[in-house]
Amino acid sequence: MPEFEDPPASVPDPNDFESEDADIDERLELRAAFSETLTQHGFPDTLVLTRERAEDIFHDRRIDLLDHLKDHEPDSVRALAEELGYDKGVVSRDLQKLARIDVIEYVEEGRAKAPRLKHNHVAIEPVV
Repeated sequence: MPEFEDPPASVPDPNDFESEDADIDERLELRAAFSETLTQHGFPDTLVLTRERAEDIFHDRRIDLLDHLKDHEPDSVRALAEELGYDKGVVSRDLQKLARIDVIEYVEEGRAKAPRLKHNHVAIEPVV
């Protein structure tokens, strides 16, 4: 019969956790419940962001980008920048940040990447 070794020290003990980990789980549950409530009340496909992540959106230029994408489908990042009169590099960086937090996605259009809104709605988790 083979002998079993103790697990390596890098494997966390599931019974050993910090109270802040429990706070994170509670926030995830709250965010999921909030999202479900929004869906039940006519707001399907709603991305719920933490208050901290919302700071990445609430910037005048990023709001302009999102407002424009709501009504238009530019062929590329360059086209979006030209349509709004912004520098392409600045728009590209803003879009990368929005993509990292799951607000936009890119659709391949030949050699270009066309930015698109990924969700119908974006909401911020409740303050309480």
